[in-house]
Amino acid sequence: MPSTYKTPFLGLNRFIGSDKPKMDDFNRDTQKLDDKLKEHFESQDVHWTKAEKDRWKKPYLIGTYTGNGQMERTVAIGFRPAFGIIFKVDDVPALLQPSGGQTQQYSAFITPKGCTWGCEARENGFYIMHAPNNTPDGRKAQLNSSGETYCYIMFY
Repeated sequence: MPSTYKTPFLGLNRFIGSDKPKMDDFNRDTQKLDDKLKEHFESQDVHWTKAEKDRWKKPYLIGTYTGNGQMERTVAIGFRPAFGIIFKVDDVPALLQPSGGQTQQYSAFITPKGCTWGCEARENGFYIMHAPNNTPDGRKAQLNSSGETYCYIMFY
């Protein structure tokens, strides 16, 4: 005899003292559980999307861009970076020019707690600055010099 009550979601048996369960009752419940677990584990997007699962295999993106000389620019990479490094290829990270009191910055860092001067994380990429002239505070972000190649490593 099946149970007097059933569970609301899967309809599994809930026996009370006067019920007389049979082996078929337990077997049906076991099959329902097995079917539901199989469906859950074989589903592609139950907890994480395919794109999220793919990121586990490679949690970063390495790329380059060529500077266009604009004072402000957003480089689109398709996601908001959690951490990132930007640097000018074949150059020093920064250069202090004592005669003019200017520091030219050719590299930058993005972190969840803040970024170095001249960059910031954006929804689909990162923002960079390029100061072509001397600045009052002596900091001169050089992250978009025309024709120069920059490399970035961005982590999801």
